[in-house]
Amino acid sequence: MLKRFLPFPFICLVFLSFISIAYSQETEIKGEEVVFSTKDDFKIKGTLGVFDKTKKKPAIILIHQGGSNRNEWSGFYEKLVAQNYVVLAYDVRGHGESDKVDSIYKLFNDPNQAPLDLKAAIEFLRTKPFVDKERIAVIGASIGANLAAVAAGDSSYGIKTAVVMSAKTSAVYNLAGTDSLKFKSLFLIASENDQGGQRATWAKEIYDKAKEPRKLEIVKSSRKHGVHVFEDDPAVMQHIIDWIKSNL
Repeated sequence: MLKRFLPFPFICLVFLSFISIAYSQETEIKGEEVVFSTKDDFKIKGTLGVFDKTKKKPAIILIHQGGSNRNEWSGFYEKLVAQNYVVLAYDVRGHGESDKVDSIYKLFNDPNQAPLDLKAAIEFLRTKPFVDKERIAVIGASIGANLAAVAAGDSSYGIKTAVVMSAKTSAVYNLAGTDSLKFKSLFLIASENDQGGQRATWAKEIYDKAKEPRKLEIVKSSRKHGVHVFEDDPAVMQHIIDWIKSNL
């Protein structure tokens, strides 16, 4: 009997549709909807959470993983706001409600694209009178992790600490446009078996190059990537909060 195979484009379409449906089911994070512009005139959409605008307080930027949007931080975002931080979760260009890009794959390694989003997010927070400009942290997953690592290794970003979930060493250097980063105040997290163990290896590579304070956490017996690590080990969420309390 002649076997019939589905055409490759059809398979890709189904796969991408599945991803879209999965992310559309995420709970929408609540807060003030904001828009800010990058140096190259991209409009970036985000959600800003803050309880009390009468006092200066430290701020945290949340950057999602590729193919996702800011709503993937649902649950964790609210925990951080409840800890009395100013929290900004934004959609990386080409994702969610931010301006689109020509190539989503080029975006993951181009130093002239997504890093400009993060720089704009930092500058946006610094314009707020209720933000302590000297106490800004970045927490990222996957491409967000790579961006967080860049910010922790490049003093021009002016952040105080970063949390990096499921980073890739080469992509970090590609996004930075240099391999001469000086990492400091970095908490690296990866699943033991994510991408055949490569994510754990890359986390260790970056950790070994970082100065104190630094921390490395490998989630045992897990294959989960980015924020999905929380599903296999919910305690990681609290470990991040503890790191932020100590280092921001």
